[in-house]
Amino acid sequence: MRVEDLPAVYNLGLRCYDVLDKPYNYWSVREVAGHLEQEPGLCFVAVENGDIVGFALGAESYEILDETGHLEWVAVAPEQRRDGLATRLIDAFVEELRRRGRREVVADVSSANEASRTLFRRAGFDEGISVTFFTRRLD
Repeated sequence: MRVEDLPAVYNLGLRCYDVLDKPYNYWSVREVAGHLEQEPGLCFVAVENGDIVGFALGAESYEILDETGHLEWVAVAPEQRRDGLATRLIDAFVEELRRRGRREVVADVSSANEASRTLFRRAGFDEGISVTFFTRRLD
């Protein structure tokens, strides 16, 4: 990914994520720019006919787990799905973490997003125990 790709990546994320749902509500221009600035080697885009049709963004470590990378954002344009592109983006990200000596990678997926949960299972991830966000409406 390059700086010039930032608007296209951000806009594709808006098309793909329900930004009112956790964990997707953290999607912002600042989020994309921060990943590119802090972890440029872990920001991948897929391009077709000059257009960005997919991306993967993450970090070399996850919270205090130094040997664990974090695949934080993956998206593929709706019209490009079911062609293995998301899997190729995940594989590229994982391979870069492996090259950097990481032993594990985690990904955040909304429990309501069955398509993404299936994708990550097929990509070799095990679904683990996660934090459940409790909310209370105040209206």
